[in-house]
Amino acid sequence: MKGFFKVSGLILVVAALLAGGCRFYKSPEKRAEFVVKKISSELDLNDSQKKELNRIKDEVLNKRKELKLEGPRIPAEALAEFRQPTLDEKKINKSFELEMGKMTEMRQFMTKKALEFHAILTPDQRNKFVDLITEFQKKHHHHDD
Repeated sequence: MKGFFKVSGLILVVAALLAGGCRFYKSPEKRAEFVVKKISSELDLNDSQKKELNRIKDEVLNKRKELKLEGPRIPAEALAEFRQPTLDEKKINKSFELEMGKMTEMRQFMTKKALEFHAILTPDQRNKFVDLITEFQKKHHHHDD
């Protein structure tokens, strides 16, 4: 079970990098491009691997647009409820459930993309990738307790 959480955590970090990544780039596309260049450089990907990684990046960005994901946020419907004299608990829960459904769909999609990415890497590249993610997590205070 602990291995499942490590893999899930790794997938979520990659998703965050591709979809939200570096704070210096305003658009998801620019952040994703930055991440692809970083991964390509750090793992010394060959041309075929770079092509596959770019394909995966494009599919992730398209899925993000399809689901209208904007990162962690409070749904507009839930915020609108706060303007009312009384809160409708069912409406708030429903809006969060819809948002969570999108996040679940994206996580499942990202798992498939992680499997595709894993398949194109050599054992050495996989180890370097894990080291890169571990370094990122330490830098950004993500803990695996």
